[in-house]
Amino acid sequence: MKELSFKSFLPHVLAVAVFLLITVIFFYPVIFEGKVMTQNDVLQGISAGQEAQEYRNRTGNEALWTNSMFSGMPTYLINIYWSGDISRYVHDIFSLYLPSPARYTFLGMLCFYILLLTFRVNPYLAIAGGITYGINSFFIVSIEAGHIWKVSAIAYMPLVIAGVHLVMQKKNLLGIGLTALAVALQIRSNHIQISYYLFLILLVFWIVYLVDAVRNKTVNDFAKSTAIIAIAGLLGVASNIGKLWTSLEYSPYTIRGKSELKSNTQSTSGGLDRDYAFAWSNGVTETLTFLVPHFYGGASGENVGMKSVLADDLRKAGVGNQQIRSIASRAPTYWGEQPFVAGPIYTGIIVLIFFVLAIQVVKGPLKIWLLVATALGFMLSWGKNFELFNYLMFDYFPLYNKFRAVSMTLAIPVLCIPLLGFVGLSQFLQKPDRKILLRTIAILGGLVLLILLASLFMDFKSTRDAAISQQFFLDALVNQRASMLRSSAFRSLIFIAMAAGLLYYFHLKRINQLAFYGLASLLIFVDLYTVDTRYVNKDNFSRRNTISVYKPDQADTRILQDDGHYRVVNLTADVFNDAKTSYFHASIGGYHGAKMRRYQDLIEKHLGNEIGTAISQIQQRDVNIQGTPVLNMLNTKYFKLGNSQNAILHNGRAMGNAWFVEEIRSVPDADACINAIGEEDLTRIAISEKLEGRQLLSKGNIDLIEYDPNYLKYTSSNDGDGFAVFSEIYYEKGWKAFIDGKETPIHQVNYVLRGIEVTAGDHEIEFRFEPGSYFVGNKIMWVCSLLAIFLFIFAVVMDFRRSDSI
Repeated sequence: MKELSFKSFLPHVLAVAVFLLITVIFFYPVIFEGKVMTQNDVLQGISAGQEAQEYRNRTGNEALWTNSMFSGMPTYLINIYWSGDISRYVHDIFSLYLPSPARYTFLGMLCFYILLLTFRVNPYLAIAGGITYGINSFFIVSIEAGHIWKVSAIAYMPLVIAGVHLVMQKKNLLGIGLTALAVALQIRSNHIQISYYLFLILLVFWIVYLVDAVRNKTVNDFAKSTAIIAIAGLLGVASNIGKLWTSLEYSPYTIRGKSELKSNTQSTSGGLDRDYAFAWSNGVTETLTFLVPHFYGGASGENVGMKSVLADDLRKAGVGNQQIRSIASRAPTYWGEQPFVAGPIYTGIIVLIFFVLAIQVVKGPLKIWLLVATALGFMLSWGKNFELFNYLMFDYFPLYNKFRAVSMTLAIPVLCIPLLGFVGLSQFLQKPDRKILLRTIAILGGLVLLILLASLFMDFKSTRDAAISQQFFLDALVNQRASMLRSSAFRSLIFIAMAAGLLYYFHLKRINQLAFYGLASLLIFVDLYTVDTRYVNKDNFSRRNTISVYKPDQADTRILQDDGHYRVVNLTADVFNDAKTSYFHASIGGYHGAKMRRYQDLIEKHLGNEIGTAISQIQQRDVNIQGTPVLNMLNTKYFKLGNSQNAILHNGRAMGNAWFVEEIRSVPDADACINAIGEEDLTRIAISEKLEGRQLLSKGNIDLIEYDPNYLKYTSSNDGDGFAVFSEIYYEKGWKAFIDGKETPIHQVNYVLRGIEVTAGDHEIEFRFEPGSYFVGNKIMWVCSLLAIFLFIFAVVMDFRRSDSI
């Protein structure tokens, strides 16, 4: 057994201490003052999951369905607790029980540190690598935006690669244990898109190392390692099988699935619409933000301060200080091609120096793998700006068309650049080469100087600037953007010079290795910190009880006096891009990347137009809203017009929770069905694509007497056999209907609603949401995640009993 000593653990203890200190520096208000970050997407997520959270608090059970968004959808990707997710305890331990979002910055640093250790990088140098990965601006601006699941998934990517690398180095037991646990933790982060990009990195890894194995005639060893990695990966996947199963089951019914409308020519392939998927495409030259962070300005709304070029120019134009302060606090400094951004993607100029060094000193498949993966990540991020490659990927590469915001593929170079950079630096420090150093500095310094020269010929304008009518403001904004690029370029030159000096002094043996590691870590921290704190600083934190989304206004309070089950249109917000309404009400709209495909069809065909019709009538002070049959069908009982007590409008035409119809009208396909619901009297007629047409059905009464997210109970009374339509969204994977305790089929009618046949008499009708994918998957998760944890612990214990460590 290895001899344990404090000296052997010192660098690891120091690493944890440094990472913890940096985390505290960034998130002191969260850790010590109990504040929260005012992150828009987090607020949206909390609001979307509020009904599920309230149900959990009230009953101790999970709401697997919610009516709070888009008239109803599963909660699988919103707010759900998996009792079988044992790996969450490991997640808490790894993150030192730090609060969110601080824990993810710490995790990113720790996991990358472990990755570098598996590549035999000196632990003290690996600390610098951990800092580089954990506080790059991609992490920080994602946290600021509230993309917590994404950040968690990115944080665990290095840990998966560490496990895979250990297996390839023939450390099979530790490798399989770490890989299984790391995959379990990475997938539990619940961001399949980032997991997919991790798969792309590993796919490139596998191809490159396969070619190398063929060349070196070691295919058998490579095949064995591949099998071990596959087994470990499958165990990690099985530890999340419930999450994956429910998501896979739900996916075909979402906007990531195939449209059933023949009129929808973009979604017939079973993925997202191409325009939607490529909306956030990184500009090709926008990649230069890795070198000069403010090449394209900063955020779409950035506080540039009262001493900025923008403020000075506005002051010279005679604008008052109060107006300047307002403009400068949310200046549209970003002038790139994406709709909007929270800040630039910047991994640090220091690590780019290491990366260019590494290209020259690292040999073999490792360099090829990381260079190819880096190039792939950049090309994918260009999206529609590199059609030749990316449209082929979108149309033909498996599952690639399921994901939007392709700029997110920058997670690939954000990982690969520092990995190659620090492995290369480690090799360079063992045998410093003055020519390689000078060549590296010349390459990067020359690129920055070219950017400065090119800035003389740039117009610094965006297509979004067309909305700016005042020329003096546009001129001031252009000057601000130009100033940001040039000052950022000079900043990069300064850091290049400092890093070059540090490397040169080490080459001359004026400083030792430990001093170099410490100074490099400090330089990296200062470089990234000064960029990051433009986007995450004290202004981002507030007391939870001061956030307005948690406080009902007078209009909300008045609506909530109605304790029935109904839906609301909030006209004070962007109806179909706002989930905050869902905090208090069952909303017609919402905010989610996996809304149901048929409901999106409904939005595009009817709901958007009907809301516009309603607004027009309201503006004309006509409170008797007409021309909104689909809103009525969805039991839209209230329009919220403002925040005051009287700023609500009751919709007397809302059709209620359920009703009997006189006729079932059969239509040939989905196109005919969605057209018909805007034309027919839906109080009398149900439109169906599958049922045979019938007339003179019995009318009757039907009332909702009990409501929970997973359960609805009605009483009905009708003289003859009839057909009831329910103002609830149809979803066949889990919903079951029972009449007097006997299961009965649920039919899809009116394009998105449920309908059932009801025989004559008085009945009790129940709907229960009982998806087997959740209940069975949860049990499998418990067994497999427990096995993955025990395997990891066993592997670590056995590793300590051997003489060779990572």
